[in-house]
Amino acid sequence: MTGDKTRQTYDAIVIGSGIGGLCAAAMLARYGKRVVVCESHSVAGGAAHEFVRDGFRFDSGPSFYCGLSDRTSLNPLRQVLDAIGETVEAIAYDPLGHYHFPDRSVPIYGNAERYRAELAKITPSGATEFAEFERAMLRMYAGLKDVPSIALRSDWQAIPLLFSRYAIGMLKLLPSIADVDKSVGRIADRYIRDPWVRRLLDIECFLLSGLKAHGTIAPEVAFMLGERDRSVIDYPIGGSGAIVDALVRGLENGVGCCGCDRR
Repeated sequence: MTGDKTRQTYDAIVIGSGIGGLCAAAMLARYGKRVVVCESHSVAGGAAHEFVRDGFRFDSGPSFYCGLSDRTSLNPLRQVLDAIGETVEAIAYDPLGHYHFPDRSVPIYGNAERYRAELAKITPSGATEFAEFERAMLRMYAGLKDVPSIALRSDWQAIPLLFSRYAIGMLKLLPSIADVDKSVGRIADRYIRDPWVRRLLDIECFLLSGLKAHGTIAPEVAFMLGERDRSVIDYPIGGSGAIVDALVRGLENGVGCCGCDRR
């Protein structure tokens, strides 16, 4: 720790300097709050920090991102970077990778049409079922995308605020409102019977949330499918560390920043 911060008064103390903590701290500082971040590690980033071996940089945590180089992206991280006046240079690519099953390997495209085409090579009927499920998810996405995630709050006063500022998005969301709190698995049960596609969906959900389809909430997959197809899959030049550096700069440049306390 540098300096005697223990006697200062803060509006907020953020415990942990992972991407979530840094986003919260940078936004608080941006809007004039006195904030300090406490981190037990020697570097910021939490699970998202990096290490260097023989001149090569390696990510130690997340390594998949969407929309970093697209200013129209709904990625909340992209929105935070815009709000604090920071940018991260990134390179777009597709497919995002390959999933390796015991019976075959499958390229996973962000582009929805190419994604379905790969499914149709394996199970035409399953691809048709998935298309129906995808349409339901994209209806939800159509409403959610018009309501910035940065505007969401947990208190009841958010309801009149959202309808007053984002009425069109809220109206688009109405047909899907009953599914917003449901799991992906429950919605998939209506459309998908093909066991191969269900296995694929479980893997997609697990890589997204750490849980299978019945343990993952529907808006997560709605955003995943919508953003992968309508924005870009990209990777930050400099790895996850470049994102951490941008958030730290935003925090340090914020008018309410009091620094980072490492213990």
